[in-house]
Amino acid sequence: MPEEEPAPSVAYLLLTLMALFFAANHVIGRGVHGEIPPVGLSFWRWVTGALILAPFVLSRPRVLSRVFGRHAGVLLLLGGMLVGSTTLILLALNFTMAINVSVINAIQPGLTVLFAWMFLKEPLSGRQVLGVVAACMGVLVMLSRGHWQTLVGLEMNRGDLIALLAMGGFAAYAVSLFRLPHELSFAESLFGLIVMGSVALLPFYLIESLFISTVPLNMQTVGVVFILALLVSVLGMLMWNIGNCRVGPSRAVVFINLIPVFGVILATVFLDESIHGFHVLGAACIIVGIQLVVRKTSSALTR
Repeated sequence: MPEEEPAPSVAYLLLTLMALFFAANHVIGRGVHGEIPPVGLSFWRWVTGALILAPFVLSRPRVLSRVFGRHAGVLLLLGGMLVGSTTLILLALNFTMAINVSVINAIQPGLTVLFAWMFLKEPLSGRQVLGVVAACMGVLVMLSRGHWQTLVGLEMNRGDLIALLAMGGFAAYAVSLFRLPHELSFAESLFGLIVMGSVALLPFYLIESLFISTVPLNMQTVGVVFILALLVSVLGMLMWNIGNCRVGPSRAVVFINLIPVFGVILATVFLDESIHGFHVLGAACIIVGIQLVVRKTSSALTR
């Protein structure tokens, strides 16, 4: 059942909180990367998120089963993008700092606008093209640690590259949200995405458990899984989906720029990570680029 959409100001507040929760995801994922394997952490986080949502969305099982069945392909595609991209983030945090992943997140707005132009034929001005180039330059600064010979020698940190791949997945997810069934509420849509995405992730979780590492069963794991499930998988994703559908992906993604801000603060406080010059330079290029990309941008993509 479609629900009344929030005012833009409320949507912007939700997107701000979303950025805080996503930044916390990076810090927590980095903090436990040595104890909990990434695919297992992602799988149980999403399964737990589905369990949290279940009591709120299963009040009309016949309707949901009919809609889910009719749109299974779309839910599997979007769920795979969502769950797969977040899994790549947790994997990246095994090889790079939380600050790096948070800063690389800032490339997502540029990628989203670029994908919207490529696949949805949204107009892209010369100013926006310049912004995309500037944002990409900022990411290259990050990947090379400020040393261009690193790029020439292909010696980039694999964690940063994995995080960059995840940003492509998130951008593709953002421009595809309009395909969600309109008969479903935001919570019902998210529940379907989580279930289908978890099904897609299950084979990779089994491979990790059998051949690499298993998820330890202890209080730390239970606590981390529940916190990530509640703050990121449920609340954060609901806020992201609502914001995207209310104001359009080209406007919503500008709030991704808050992830580096929150991420740097949280990582320096809780992980004792250090900020380097290439972080500042890369972030500056990305932020300038994004401002060029989203300035005076309008989107016709509404729920």
